[in-house]
Amino acid sequence: MTSHLKPRIDVAVAVVFNSAGQVLWGCRPEGKPYAGYWEFPGGKVESDETVWQALVRELKEELDITAREGGPWFRIEHDYEHANVRLHLYRVWAFEGTPKSLEQQAFTWASLDSSDLSPILPATAPLLPKLAQPTVMALSNYEAGFDACANRLEQALRRIHAPVYVQLREKTLTGEALIRAFEHCYGLCQETGQAMLLNSATWMSLQVYLDALPCPLHLTEPHLLAGDFSNLQCAGASVHSAESLDAAFNRGLSYAVLGAVKQTMSHPGQPGLGWETFQNIAVNSRLPVFAIGGLSLADNDEARRHGAHGMAMLSQFDVKAFKDCTI
Repeated sequence: MTSHLKPRIDVAVAVVFNSAGQVLWGCRPEGKPYAGYWEFPGGKVESDETVWQALVRELKEELDITAREGGPWFRIEHDYEHANVRLHLYRVWAFEGTPKSLEQQAFTWASLDSSDLSPILPATAPLLPKLAQPTVMALSNYEAGFDACANRLEQALRRIHAPVYVQLREKTLTGEALIRAFEHCYGLCQETGQAMLLNSATWMSLQVYLDALPCPLHLTEPHLLAGDFSNLQCAGASVHSAESLDAAFNRGLSYAVLGAVKQTMSHPGQPGLGWETFQNIAVNSRLPVFAIGGLSLADNDEARRHGAHGMAMLSQFDVKAFKDCTI
């Protein structure tokens, strides 16, 4: 019997950012499959290349720019009629040269959500909501002192001019103290236009006081693996392994939070994963991964180089770290 299995093609995909936060889009020329569709630049990874080497080569060949700094983002697989394509997404935030059309393709700088571009390559379009997510997640800590947490969040969120996820994560608060924390966090997110997430363990304590889920859930790893809250809107989850990352993808979540990268005060004596282990786990993820654990804004470049979509921060999310910062 003749095998009709499709070949698997590894493709390096470059999401190239300019200083204005726009990304570089290319339009597939006539003569290629999906001619006229917009996509991110890139191309096939040859057998003797790494993904980054292929990406650098393709950008030079297609657009005459040289990628200097970037890092892995995540990967996704798409089943085309002619092949199974595995897309390795990389962010490029530093390059040399001015883009030129070397292969008769149109190109443009546009927003990441590409709302003004159409049509978009079928493998690319479903990725855009994930790519355009906030790259910073702030975690609450009202249980350590309401006023200190409230002031920290208020000052930082009112200064930052970029999207932020704000996760209400309270492990010990109950009753009126928990309601007070929820009302403050929810009201602040409404005021500043930021997206609030509710930790699933916190929701377990809070739901007796509310008529409905007020915002998407962030699942703890036990709740993720147990398949809990399948009837509720869930945005992401905390994970500590590749297996849990797979579970988050299979659940249809938009992101995962992986760590702890560094040793933290909440887990004294426990060594962190370190950046190399973080990358080894995150690089094969099929959704964006936030790094967490002893991190500050100073770790941003290191996090991106090692495959982090962004960072989740507790005490380091404050006005000092984000002074005059737009992320």
